[in-house]
Amino acid sequence: MKRKNKWFVVSLVFVVALMFDMSVVSLAAEPALKIGIVDISKIMKDSKAAKSARAIFTKELDAKKATLKVKSDKVAALDKELNKLDQKSSAWKDKRDSLAREFKEMKVMENEMNKELQKKDIDLSNKIFTNIQQILNKLMKSENYSLILDKKAVLAGKDGLDITDKVIKIYDSQK
Repeated sequence: MKRKNKWFVVSLVFVVALMFDMSVVSLAAEPALKIGIVDISKIMKDSKAAKSARAIFTKELDAKKATLKVKSDKVAALDKELNKLDQKSSAWKDKRDSLAREFKEMKVMENEMNKELQKKDIDLSNKIFTNIQQILNKLMKSENYSLILDKKAVLAGKDGLDITDKVIKIYDSQK
């Protein structure tokens, strides 16, 4: 009986030693974990492409605001005219109807412009974000990053992990 236990213990030690040896070899074979941290909001704010897109968007926004201001001024002028007229006259009723119609058109125009601008803003942001993702994927492959995280998802990390400026340089060189 003692002999069986002795062989069992020897076999068990051998198996454990073999497993330990295999795990050490597999750890040595795996490359080191390389992590990068990116501040997406900084890229969206500071890159040339994002600034250019924002400038185009702002120019379009200003043009739409000017169109809306013309309509708003027309409504204000109609309101002034309405206040000058006698409420019992037919001209007052016509102006009131005209004012209501113009005001309604102005509100519809404002809502449509807001929806259109919001959609364009989302589309521009998505386009920029897609470009950033492509850059990050290329960077992962070329520099062997195991993981790239958004800075908002990281509670703490070393400064050397931040690759935001590198991504901005790559992004700006593409445009």
